[in-house]
Amino acid sequence: MILPLGSPFSSREQILPPERDGRDSSSKSQSARFSALRIVVLATIVLLLIIAPLLLLYGGKNELPFFGGGGGGPNERSGVVYQSFSSLRGNSTSVVVAGILNLNSSYCDSPHTGCLASNFDFQVNASSYLVGTGPKTFYVTDSSFFGPVVSDGSQYVLFLSNNWTCAPSPPAAPCTLPGTPLVSTYHLVGGAQGKFLVQNGMVYGYKTLYPNDYSWMVVDADSIPLAQFEAQVQS
Repeated sequence: MILPLGSPFSSREQILPPERDGRDSSSKSQSARFSALRIVVLATIVLLLIIAPLLLLYGGKNELPFFGGGGGGPNERSGVVYQSFSSLRGNSTSVVVAGILNLNSSYCDSPHTGCLASNFDFQVNASSYLVGTGPKTFYVTDSSFFGPVVSDGSQYVLFLSNNWTCAPSPPAAPCTLPGTPLVSTYHLVGGAQGKFLVQNGMVYGYKTLYPNDYSWMVVDADSIPLAQFEAQVQS
């Protein structure tokens, strides 16, 4: 018997080509997506290769901006991680060895609804000035934003500045200055970087005292005799 032209074999030949066309279309789509992904990855790598040397070059010549964690930011005014005692000293109005007399008041320096007082001003008594000059008794502000604040009865080496800025921004100012007279009130330079505990004649930095919170610090003191630390700051 002779099969007619419209036999199953002819039907099968008509079905097969569309199946191959579908596979070819899917393969081309996947290939296009893969190519686009490769372009994005390569562009990202090239961008990183361009930026990385610039960051290293800048960081080697200047103080580095803070990106690390632990105990809050290093300095809410400048966001700087100081790379040496000379740079920390250079940004200070004075460096003083002082004893903490008492807590004078607490306040919230960035007022907002529900703001908790995390800023404190202490009355201190200077035993010696390593850099600059100033009154015997004055005020120093500290913040729990910088980790544990200075404590009454303890002695510290403090890197200080009295450069106060708080520009008005109606209807509410962006910050609140301490209530003590600004002419005799100082803030810490570099936050926790600018305060060193003196205990039994030895000096300790916050990185040594609280290593889990302040691993990002560069300037530090680990049981250094006070006289040696003073010479290091003044050199």
